[in-house]
Amino acid sequence: MMYGDMKRKVQIEPLPEDLALQAVDIYHVYGLEHQNKVVALKGVSFDIKKGEILGIIGPSGSGKSTLLLALGGMLKPTAGQIFYTDGTDITKLPEEDQFDFRRHNIGYIFQEQNLIPYLSAEKNIEMPMKLISTPFAKRKQKVKELMETLGIWHRRDHTPKRISGGEQQRVAIARALANNPSLIFADEPTGNVDTETSTQILDLFKELKEETGTSYLLCSHDPIVGEFSDRTLEIRDGILIGEHLEGIDLTDLDSSRFLVLDNQNRITIPEKALEELQGTLLYTWDITKEGFILKPLSRQEGQRERKIKNCTTCGEEIPVGSYSCPRCGAKLTRVVR
Repeated sequence: MMYGDMKRKVQIEPLPEDLALQAVDIYHVYGLEHQNKVVALKGVSFDIKKGEILGIIGPSGSGKSTLLLALGGMLKPTAGQIFYTDGTDITKLPEEDQFDFRRHNIGYIFQEQNLIPYLSAEKNIEMPMKLISTPFAKRKQKVKELMETLGIWHRRDHTPKRISGGEQQRVAIARALANNPSLIFADEPTGNVDTETSTQILDLFKELKEETGTSYLLCSHDPIVGEFSDRTLEIRDGILIGEHLEGIDLTDLDSSRFLVLDNQNRITIPEKALEELQGTLLYTWDITKEGFILKPLSRQEGQRERKIKNCTTCGEEIPVGSYSCPRCGAKLTRVVR
């Protein structure tokens, strides 16, 4: 069956004109039936707008990389749907057709660049175009344009080992842009470069999104990414817990966080609020003109609490007085005493 025929079978109505991607209730479970299972994503839903730079932030083990791989068709999620602008659900495509879809629609910038070590910078950038049979002259012209834009044309004959980390990252970016994708996913795009180069790379993303309408999803721990993103999603323990607009401060996320109510009607109470409430577990609720109000119930005197010593998600030892795991960011059911 040809890719076009399969695409018609997995295609619904196109997304609204302003959307480049829509993820609906994405779950992913690692581990086999008789092994210890890890639920990396727990019903993640969000949209990416056309011409938008969207950031994703969260601690190690929170599900960022799993989400990026699923969105890019490199990992089939256990459940959920991922729609692209034309209505194609990439989760329903057979593996071979996913390869073809990625080559035409998605650019991916890996944290470690993943450049082919024995090819020159020029040949690395040219490779994605060869995979979709772009004519020779058009490939050469596109490579030159990208390398000149990124300031690395003078390195065209050098292999990755002969250029700096920042130049390698620029080659990886040019490779991701080679097939004019509608979406680019970047895993720690500024992770191996200095602050000046980071700013130049993110400035370039902003310029390119204005020129081409390409959307970017940036997964990073770097505070500078928050400054360049139009929106930022906050993920913890496989759940989206917050959304931030431009200019966020990664050292004080509580100050700019909009709480997210997900598909399962879950909402995560900020850690600062839990500290003020001293780990209250039970709440009553009410609807008022101002909205939905939670009212904490006071603790019973002498109530005994189960002592938590280790995170139930990753096994890390939990410090006394904590409401979340310092290693993976998983939220605990109660404060550690």
